[in-house]
Parts: sequence; C-alpha cells; structure tokens
Amino acid sequence: MLYPFCQVRNRALSIGILLYLMLASCGVAGAQTPLGQPSLDESKVQIWCATARFVYEDAGRPNLKRTLRCDGSLPALVASLRPDSLRVYSLLYVPIEGKGRIYKGLKDNPARLAALTKAIIGKLKSSPARQRDPARLARLQGLEKKLTDYVQTGLPPGNGRDDAAPSTDTTARAATGPAEAAEAAATSAAQPGRPNAAPTESLFNRLVAPLALIMSILSLVLFGLLRASMARELRQMRRMTSLASELSPAQQRQVEEMVARRVDEALRGREGVG
Repeated sequence: MLYPFCQVRNRALSIGILLYLMLASCGVAGAQTPLGQPSLDESKVQIWCATARFVYEDAGRPNLKRTLRCDGSLPALVASLRPDSLRVYSLLYVPIEGKGRIYKGLKDNPARLAALTKAIIGKLKSSPARQRDPARLARLQGLEKKLTDYVQTGLPPGNGRDDAAPSTDTTARAATGPAEAAEAAATSAAQPGRPNAAPTESLFNRLVAPLALIMSILSLVLFGLLRASMARELRQMRRMTSLASELSPAQQRQVEEMVARRVDEALRGREGVG
C-alpha cells in the first residue's frame, strides 16, 4: 500500500521543482552583476546618481532626490533626470556624455569611468561661485573622493545626504557656466518651508515584497494540491479495503498468490536487467 504515498511524494517533488524554477527565473530577471564587478552602464548609474544628489543638496533642493531612478537601468535614470528644475540632464549629463567623446581611445571600463569622473568634477569645479565658497569646494572634494573610490572598488557610493548643509549665499551663484546655470534655476524655483522627501525605497525591499507574495501563493497552491491528492488516495484505499472485506477466504488467498507472483516476476526482471 506504499504506492499512493509515493505518488503524493512525487507530485510534491514536481511542484517543488516548479517553485524553484519560477523563483530562479525571477532572480535571473532582476539580477545584476556581482557586487564590486558592475558593468559600465551600472557604474554610470551610480556615478550620475551620486552627482545628481550632490547638485540637489548643494543647491538646497534635496527633495528632488526622490525623483531619481537609481535602482534600474541607465535609460531609466536618464529619463528621471530630464524633468528636474536644476537641469542636470541638459547642463551636465548631455555636455559630458554627449556622443561618448570622452571615452574615445579608452579600452577598459576603469579608464572610461575615471574619465567620466574627471569630466564631472571639472564641470562642477569650473563654477566661479563655488570657487569663492570654501565650504562648497570641500563638499565637491567629498563627491570627488566618493566617485574615485567607486571607480577603484566598484562599491556603490551610497545615497545619503552629501556632507554638510548647502551654502545659503544665493547672491554668489552667478550663472557663468553650465553648473552655475543649474544653480540659478534652483534659486529661482526654490520653495521655502517644503519638508525633505522620505528616502527612496531600497531595491532590496522592492524585490523582497513580490518574492514573499509569490512564495505565499505557491505555498497555498502546493498545500491545496497535496490535500486534494491525499484525499483521492485515501478514498481509493477505502474502496480497496471495502472490496477486500467482501472477498471469501479462498478469493483472498488467490489474490495474495497473484500479488506474490507479480512481485516475484518484477524482482526477477530487475535482477536480469542488472
């Protein structure tokens, strides 16, 4: 009478394999390269996100950080940069990235990322107003260190607040270059008294919630299938028991002899194969 329970076990194993494959496919769909070994586009996402956060903080607009798409692809991040009032996309991203001219002649990703970091810091440092403000220059040096460390280690520079509070001297922020034009736009569009936005939900939390829901649903499906299967097997066992009770002693002996012969034949067949 072990056959029904073997069937239940085999079905449970099949469902378990199906569950594993579904979770594995989810993992493959959202997987990134190993930590410390990012692709070129992933590295660009981290560098440009850190740069945009710095500009938003430095211009007194930290609420804009919530609009950044730093947990996806480079096109998604670029799309999130386009509408911001500081014009980071048009005044920083486009002039630097352009048609990829800064990467011309560079054959490996570290060299390309170093060139990108150098171009970003150079553009921000060219601001006359920033040159006259030691506190802002110090914050820019902090950004430069973050980006340099990232290029060397591949570890994300983080998404927290960038160093000290931004300078309140808005009169010194003359629009004499692309970076300063962004700052001037921020000054004219600033909204005093607006609270800072809550931090963007982490990528980990976004992945865990759907996976937990999938696990819960599949667990319920597995439980329902096992319960239905066991109920069917129990009904079959009861029918067999009921039929056996209706047999005469002679008929029961005949059934036992027939089962014994079949078992012997099966065993001999396996020995012959071996």
